[in-house]
Amino acid sequence: MMDAADEVGLPDDPEFRAAFASYLEWGTRLAVGNSQPDADPIRQAPVPRWGWGVAPPYRA
Repeated sequence: MMDAADEVGLPDDPEFRAAFASYLEWGTRLAVGNSQPDADPIRQAPVPRWGWGVAPPYRA
């Protein structure tokens, strides 16, 4: 994903890339958890708003 970010010209400053990576990691963890055979995903979960800091953990 970072290579794709480079290709489309997203900012390469460390703060932006850290926030971007954190958002990607959050989405990946959520997808892995929700794809397990015994998963019971929340159907109407909010998507966190993110900026220059790390996205907060999801709280039900």
